Amino acid sequence: MAELVNCKSCGKQVSEAAPTCPHCGQNAPGLHVKCLRCSSMNVSSRQKRLGLGKVVAAAIFANPVRLLGAMVGKKTELVCQDCGYKWIPYP
Repeated sequence: MAELVNCKSCGKQVSEAAPTCPHCGQNAPGLHVKCLRCSSMNVSSRQKRLGLGKVVAAAIFANPVRLLGAMVGKKTELVCQDCGYKWIPYP
């Protein structure tokens, strides 16, 4: 069973596993991420598409299935809003 934590936006108690806060609508209210460089909690995420160079390399060195994966593949990138540091949370 998920425990109760404070929402990162409004501070009210919500389930750790709740997809949105029932009080303010914040996405993933129980997920608290700190910047790896400055330890700020002001972190946002965005989807990053693979660049053209990686798609061309996949076409030259890989099979067609991997090429298709490279063309539609996206990675989630975290960005600190305070210091601008960017990182991918998992490889």
